Amino acid sequence: MKQIESKKDIELLIETFYGKLLKDETVSHFFVHLNLEEHLPRVVQFWAFILLDEAGYSANMMVKHASLDLDEASFDRWLKLFHETVDQFFEGEKAELAKQRSTLVAWTMKTKFLK
Repeated sequence: MKQIESKKDIELLIETFYGKLLKDETVSHFFVHLNLEEHLPRVVQFWAFILLDEAGYSANMMVKHASLDLDEASFDRWLKLFHETVDQFFEGEKAELAKQRSTLVAWTMKTKFLK
């Protein structure tokens, strides 16, 4: 186990996480249509901004997700898979921060988007 220290670490986290999302019965339908060559670098940049204070992410994540028909089970599954992937590879302060921030993102999106 290692700490999250670099953008390469975040790339490993996100690529593995999306591999799980694409195979998951509950949430895969949200991801299978994505152009991952375009999407994954944006997600990596978001998490590099959050975890490494790296400049470069300026999109509004909430606007990007507002049109999806999200439900509570999907949020919960996304969060479980994200935490599972963090724990698979990483430990320490940044790993805990990744889990805290992902929980906050899921909570914020739930309060805005659930009907």
